[in-house]
Amino acid sequence: MSKQQPPVDGYCEQCGFDYDTGDLQGTVTTLIRQAADCSMSLTRAAAGPDPDVVRLRPEPDVWSAIEYGCHVRDVLEVQRQRIAQCLAEDRPVYAPMDRTGRVKELKYEDQDPMEVAAALMRFAREFGAAARVLTPPQLGKLGLYNYPVRAPRTLGWVIRHTAHEIQHHRHDITTILAAVEPPIVPKAPAEPTEEVSVDQPS
Repeated sequence: MSKQQPPVDGYCEQCGFDYDTGDLQGTVTTLIRQAADCSMSLTRAAAGPDPDVVRLRPEPDVWSAIEYGCHVRDVLEVQRQRIAQCLAEDRPVYAPMDRTGRVKELKYEDQDPMEVAAALMRFAREFGAAARVLTPPQLGKLGLYNYPVRAPRTLGWVIRHTAHEIQHHRHDITTILAAVEPPIVPKAPAEPTEEVSVDQPS
């Protein structure tokens, strides 16, 4: 939820992701599990006493849970397409995702959280299936990536960066919902009533 841009290499202090550890299969497995966490957080909040809590922004310039959920869904779809592009082209140049433009253009804040959660998981599984079968030479292929600066990146980095996006935004969604969801206040226990004895007539 921090306004500071997360790193794209090394260790992320905000969410704990490390680009330098873990193998491909483990990274993909973790990505799918954390995508499931994002999905469940959305559905659980939307099924609560105030379904619109997923649309609340904790601050005017910080996205809501549904906006982050839509972003995670779209990241997974776009990154899967980039895997296919990298395998099909010698030197792919990835088109910018326009992450900020999509928020207004696709009206993230109005989307159905249940549909977003389902699509998010579908794209996570499709991304995982595409990533798991990549060979070492394929993982080393370069493409021109635009974020955060225009630079050549290996397909292996694209996989790890996608995993970081999911882990980081899982942290964002959890933190935001904790900030905006109304607290569950337990009911006070009923006070015991005093029994009044009534003398029965003899």
